[in-house]
Amino acid sequence: MALIDCPECGREVSSSASVCPACAYPIGTATPPVPLRVVAPPEKFAWWKTAASMLGRVMLGAVIAGVGGDEENSVMAVVGGLIIAGSAIPTWYRARIDRLKHGQSTPAAEVRITDRIAEFMRQQQAQMDRLEQMYSEQMADLEERVDFAERLLTKQSAQPPPSRE
Repeated sequence: MALIDCPECGREVSSSASVCPACAYPIGTATPPVPLRVVAPPEKFAWWKTAASMLGRVMLGAVIAGVGGDEENSVMAVVGGLIIAGSAIPTWYRARIDRLKHGQSTPAAEVRITDRIAEFMRQQQAQMDRLEQMYSEQMADLEERVDFAERLLTKQSAQPPPSRE
């Protein structure tokens, strides 16, 4: 097992590894990495569609509520109010989902995502550093034990064998 440099990030990687542990670049595979898909630019969000839908629903609710008359407890007035409240909320959520699908997310969300990715990368790097430190300490301990065993064997081989009298 030899150590080679990763072509992507330059870190030392085992030649038997299939991917680089730092950047996940394929090392020992015969097949080249899969190219990224080309994604078409998102189409522009049409805010006017949501506004027209909301306006139509509110007007329908207002007409139904107006047909109910002046009585506060009229069934038609209650149904109209329910139509207004019940249709405005899902329409707003649908518009929000459409905005996110078309790539028009809020800047705060993008900042949070970027911060989370950066924090994940820092944690991953810290974990890799801890592992490297632990492995180097274990390797030093093993080398020290091997040296001790070699010294002990040399010392024992230099002593004359015990006599059997």
